[in-house]
Amino acid sequence: MENTIPFLKVSGDYREVGRQIGEKMRPMLKRVLSWMRSSLPPGVTWNDMLLKGRICLAHSRSVYPHFVEELEGIAEGADLPFEEVFLGVCEELWEPAAWQSGGDSLLLRGCTDLAARGPATVDGSTLIAHTNDTSPEAEDYLAVLQVQAGDDPEFLGVTIGGLGFSAGFNAAGISMTGNAVSCRDIRPGVPRLLIARAILAAKRLGEAMDACLLPMRASNYNNVIADPNGEIYCMEGSATDCEPIYIEGNVMAHTNHYLSWPMRPFEANPHRIGNSILRYYRARRLLRENYGKLSPALLQKILSDHANYPASICKHDGSSATVFSIVINLNELKAWIGRGRPCQTTYFEYKLDPWSPPEA
Repeated sequence: MENTIPFLKVSGDYREVGRQIGEKMRPMLKRVLSWMRSSLPPGVTWNDMLLKGRICLAHSRSVYPHFVEELEGIAEGADLPFEEVFLGVCEELWEPAAWQSGGDSLLLRGCTDLAARGPATVDGSTLIAHTNDTSPEAEDYLAVLQVQAGDDPEFLGVTIGGLGFSAGFNAAGISMTGNAVSCRDIRPGVPRLLIARAILAAKRLGEAMDACLLPMRASNYNNVIADPNGEIYCMEGSATDCEPIYIEGNVMAHTNHYLSWPMRPFEANPHRIGNSILRYYRARRLLRENYGKLSPALLQKILSDHANYPASICKHDGSSATVFSIVINLNELKAWIGRGRPCQTTYFEYKLDPWSPPEA
């Protein structure tokens, strides 16, 4: 079966990497920005977005100038206004909480994440699995990118439209998956998608954790970060706080609500998390029932689970569906990625070569 997710391999300095992405993904970038422009929060104009985006840009230049340069390269390669390309990574500005209003995000996002290590897996490997649930039309904007930027470890990531990465891992053995959480303290700052980009550039787990704790962030995900030693954390974050949750019992699950007591007051929509709660406990049960047998193939099967269908781990809801899923073996530096619903997809394998630090 043919792999229907476009694959792109790019390398060079940050601007050159961005330029290659922009040139080769130009039609997709234009379509995804048009889609985002048509999905603004009620009462918010594109000019309102650009004004807040400029504040986020100033913060981002001060912390991650190299990643901003990468985005400038994307704009140049795609022949698009840079301000609009940068705004495309400021997805939290599509959250009503960014404008002191109620309601749900117009860019619907959900995810289910699984992790297992050591005795829980069939061969002792560190395994990570993730579904990406969002607006069904986002499936048309998927791409897998293999990126070598500057002296950073090469990484493999799944992007929606070339604007930020939803999940991936790098050649140093650091993985980045996670869950959108609705926090009530969104503010102008470094966008959470740039934090995800920084995790993919990390040379060790401590660098990934530092990115999650960045003080100037606009908001945050629950970032699931891991390394081949089986060190796995959920970094439950908002704009102003973050609580690490360490894996216990060699398995871990997370969905789209805060689990830790310190973060629960930041929940913007506590009356809308029922589906997330159901997926969380279902995932935990399936991991525990398969303790000691967990493998990439078995995790793919768990991602296909239909309990509470259509709003299941394998999501078939009309407004929010699973558009891709990924399973990662950090010890082998391999990933299996499938487009669309896990119950219907064919997974394709990707592999990175181990990273060696450049000689001084």
